[in-house]
Amino acid sequence: MTAAGQHQFDIDTTPTEQGLTLGAGWNIGDKPNGGYSMAAIARTMCAHTILAGSVHADPVTVTTHYLRPAQPGAAMVSTQMIRAGRTFTNAIAGMEQGSPATLRTQTIATFGTLGEMQPPDYLGTAPPDIPEPDECIDRSGANLFVNLSTINDNTEVRLHPDTGWVRGEHSGKPESVGWIRFRDGREPDPWALLFFADALPPTVFEVLPDRAWVPTIEMTVHVRAKPAPGWMLVRMTCRHLANGRFEEDGELWDSTSRLVAHSRQLAMILT
Repeated sequence: MTAAGQHQFDIDTTPTEQGLTLGAGWNIGDKPNGGYSMAAIARTMCAHTILAGSVHADPVTVTTHYLRPAQPGAAMVSTQMIRAGRTFTNAIAGMEQGSPATLRTQTIATFGTLGEMQPPDYLGTAPPDIPEPDECIDRSGANLFVNLSTINDNTEVRLHPDTGWVRGEHSGKPESVGWIRFRDGREPDPWALLFFADALPPTVFEVLPDRAWVPTIEMTVHVRAKPAPGWMLVRMTCRHLANGRFEEDGELWDSTSRLVAHSRQLAMILT
């Protein structure tokens, strides 16, 4: 926690009267992580809709199209509230940065009121089988041959021991499974789920001979419930990699083994 008693994720995603500032502590390379940008934009959108009369304070579904790379620093989020109903509030927004101002992302979101996850009527999947976090691979370990940039300063990730690419042994199965939490002790909430859905290493590292830059083209996150405190468990899978593009489907499970969010994104491979 910072000296002011605030967690870094809240500082770097909560809008102020001056607007939104993307923090420099969530970068992959020198660019903000896409899930972090989504969380910051959606939180700004929600604040704008509440000022406009909405009573819905939680993200339910958020879709962001990444038009150009974002940069750490000041950003302007222009929000239009489409409808504020009894159950949901819908809004769209564009994020601009730079001088002259350039559109970097476009986001459409639905906000509602989330509660604790109730027993499902049907659950077609189960949490992945993975050892406890202390028995998994710390992403910050010196044995990982990957530029972690600043995202590792604020996020702790423990990868499944069978993750092959960290040893230079590609399994051929495009999957990424691991535990995740904030380093400063901040507990997960619906805003954190937007970020966690994009915080594990790319699934295609298990099939590519060399790691590459894999920017997101579009990402959607569905938040089903407020997560319980503790480590989050994330499983990302890919079924198709062709023409330099691939999809990732994500499942986010809380510490009580409840599926509290899922995601899909389309990304591209730049070598």
